[in-house]
Amino acid sequence: MSFGKKASWDVIREIAFGSLSDSYAAIGSATTKNTRVVKITNNTDETVYVSIDGTTDMLKLPENSFQLWDLTANKARENLPQFISIGTVFYARHITAVAPASGWVSIETLVVEIGS
Repeated sequence: MSFGKKASWDVIREIAFGSLSDSYAAIGSATTKNTRVVKITNNTDETVYVSIDGTTDMLKLPENSFQLWDLTANKARENLPQFISIGTVFYARHITAVAPASGWVSIETLVVEIGS
């Protein structure tokens, strides 16, 4: 018997400060489920850019900050769901002349699936 939708957390994707450079590096693996909520945390001591294509600067996160994106905040209609698709890879790079000396950048995601 199905009870509608269930929310579940996907794996945390993370990259340590020592792996960040002025070129984009993947933050963990590609998404394996359609993602409805994403939290991007920059716990480093430098500002970073985040991208989903590995070349275009899309989000800017100052040091020790986060952004939370809830694509379901206004309840998308069931026939037009909004989500970040399966296979998306998040990337990060530092933007200052000085590389981060501590911390990490992480991606936490929430998926919603038909559940029981």
